Amino acid sequence: MIWRIFIIAALVLVVVVSIINKDRRPTQDEPTAQSETLQPGYFMTGARIVETGEDGLPLYRVNAREIRQRPLDGGIDLEDLSLSYRAPAADDWTVTSARGFVPPASKVLILTGDVRVIGQPAPDSEPAVIRTERLMLNTETDIASTRDRVDIEWGDRRLSTMGLVADLKADKLQLESAVHGRFVPTRP
Repeated sequence: MIWRIFIIAALVLVVVVSIINKDRRPTQDEPTAQSETLQPGYFMTGARIVETGEDGLPLYRVNAREIRQRPLDGGIDLEDLSLSYRAPAADDWTVTSARGFVPPASKVLILTGDVRVIGQPAPDSEPAVIRTERLMLNTETDIASTRDRVDIEWGDRRLSTMGLVADLKADKLQLESAVHGRFVPTRP
């Protein structure tokens, strides 16, 4: 008889402990502490990053209002950025955009929002301005490309096209399709 009372008491104790522990566990609707504390890998404001070339001189200079590393995949977001590029044996190019993104473990910078590329294609000439909404810049090959609409202004000259590929090292620009332009003779 004592064994029966002992077994019943043990079962009652197990039920009481289970009920108390159930109240302590978070429900599926409650976020866990880990998801609440998810922070970027790094976060910078007023950032300036300089990458040097093989000669030790600055090759790229990136200025951004904000740079933020994504915690889940390691991608990098940039806000309000300006990138200066020094091409070997060529003039410097400046690229600005509202936003940028570098995918994880990539050498490609994806620029979006009012992208402008400004450079001087010929010595003693006026600067050329290339405008588009999206541009991909491969920092390893120094190739900039887009499939979006592109507007090019160079002095009195105007061109519009859908897509381009620009080799910044070689100072070569290839227009992809639907090229429309207007060239006005320069004034003496």
